[in-house]
Amino acid sequence: MQLIQRYFIFTLILIIPLLGQSKKEEPKVKTSKKKKELEFSNDQNTQDYLDMLEAAFYRVRASYVDSVNESEIIKAGIKGMMKPLDPYTRFLSGSSKDRLDMLRTGKYGGVGIQIGLRRDTLTVLTPFEDSPAYTEGIHSGDQILMIDSVKTKGMSLKDASKLIKGELGSVVTLTIYRPSSRINIPFELTRANIIIKHVPYWGVDENGIGYIRITKFSKNTAKDFGTGLQELIDDDLKGLVIDLRGNSGGLLKNSINILDKLTDRGINLLNTRGRIPKSNRKMNSRRAPMLSPEIPIAVLINRSSASASEIVSGVIQDLDRGVIVGEKSFGKGLVQSMYNLNDTTTLKVTTAKYYTPSGRLIQKEDYFKEGFLTDGLNKDDTLFTTRGGRIVKGGGGITPDVEIKRTSLPPYVQGLWKEGVFLTFAAEYVPMNDVQVPVEITDKIYKDFEVFLNEYEINYKLPGEKDLGKLKSALRSQDDLKGNTNSSFISKLMFWKKSKSPILLLTEKVDSYYQIKRDGQYWDPHNIKWVKNGLLREMSLVASGNREKIRVSLKEDNVYQEAVGILLDINRYYDIFEPEPETVEIEPVTE
Repeated sequence: MQLIQRYFIFTLILIIPLLGQSKKEEPKVKTSKKKKELEFSNDQNTQDYLDMLEAAFYRVRASYVDSVNESEIIKAGIKGMMKPLDPYTRFLSGSSKDRLDMLRTGKYGGVGIQIGLRRDTLTVLTPFEDSPAYTEGIHSGDQILMIDSVKTKGMSLKDASKLIKGELGSVVTLTIYRPSSRINIPFELTRANIIIKHVPYWGVDENGIGYIRITKFSKNTAKDFGTGLQELIDDDLKGLVIDLRGNSGGLLKNSINILDKLTDRGINLLNTRGRIPKSNRKMNSRRAPMLSPEIPIAVLINRSSASASEIVSGVIQDLDRGVIVGEKSFGKGLVQSMYNLNDTTTLKVTTAKYYTPSGRLIQKEDYFKEGFLTDGLNKDDTLFTTRGGRIVKGGGGITPDVEIKRTSLPPYVQGLWKEGVFLTFAAEYVPMNDVQVPVEITDKIYKDFEVFLNEYEINYKLPGEKDLGKLKSALRSQDDLKGNTNSSFISKLMFWKKSKSPILLLTEKVDSYYQIKRDGQYWDPHNIKWVKNGLLREMSLVASGNREKIRVSLKEDNVYQEAVGILLDINRYYDIFEPEPETVEIEPVTE
């Protein structure tokens, strides 16, 4: 018990006087006598509150009606301390710490599969190359019925992941149902170090335009990016597309290492500023670039591109090294440092803000009080300019040079994806029909998929159906339409000879319209392209793996196609870097 109390008090003392630096790590700074007196006064005030908190803990432990889990109360107290701060300063334990450790180490102990739920069935989305699952022959679309002796029916993805992961060298048995053979197969898999691949694809098209996708900035990202970039250069690269869409960030160091490969030596890439001297850093490129400055670059971003993704795209934009294409990014310009409290808990503390070469701060101001972000964002006359003189905006994310939204899928096709039918069909159809890459969606495959869908009820709403539902609800509340003896004279006059309910009579033509529309969805010309695209992607995944799925997905990706068009039109590319011409007001002359 005394151990728990000491740990509790020690943790509070560690966190409160700004959260993270131990005495050994704190820089020695000369302070004036007046400042020392102020600090002493603050320490006394802090001690009073620590005493209050300790007294509250003892009172709850002694007086609460039921027995209490003291360790959980202490952890909840630490989490509560984080709430007045920004949302990125957090106390991490359990699965949240595991995710952080995976990011920092670039690996985890497991069997190497990505899993998902398809019609409430635990399904293998893809096995990772060179993993135990891949080597033993587990396929995309395989359904996991049991993990060791535990049935997976009704199991959440989080619980399934916990059971599959484990200590290196230990064995887990997955009982798999394979749709193509309709048999159950037990796989005994020895857990190994699974190296995380956050650069899942790179390739070059027939026009020499290379493409690299980065899904996260973890320990291995910069290294894998360099490997992919070198392969593209060897393939006579003419232009490069870097896809950061959906990338929520990760390790700052890896974003800087990637920029090192794209920018001239000695150029300022990023500056960080914080309250303690250790947080104030100026980061410059250190090496000659891998990529020739003559090769144009386009970076793809969207609303989910954040943090390290915004560093890469913001620096590329500020240095006029490439064009940014897509949607405005998330807006996270804060840097976190990690402090391990023990083997199972970590404090993730915001210790600095980062600034791109133009001096702009990317952080949005949604949850901060006035005054926290005053770096020019609250001044109307503050301008940030790129290396070539273009005006760029600070705060609230990176605004693309070319703004374009990804084409949204029709409601019917969204329903097909949510139901998981593309992968379910592909997992059975590809092996049974020996479909090889490159996959081509023939008329026969399209008709066979239609037959397959007869077993499924696809849930989706056509435009206007939600409003129709609201209308019906409103009509049901009207006394005139309830068909009782108290109905109004007008209602009785309108519906006196009708056997159907008044509401049904009012809406049956609209219902009939929607039923006809639903019956024709599969062969609607607007949907056919997207249904075939879904089949192409998932059949390519089953036939050849995730890299092939990513490659074929670019065929109907309008944002990617826009970027390729810019890189192929070199005049348009360089026109984007031209500053807007100045407008001069001429005073009218009176004679």
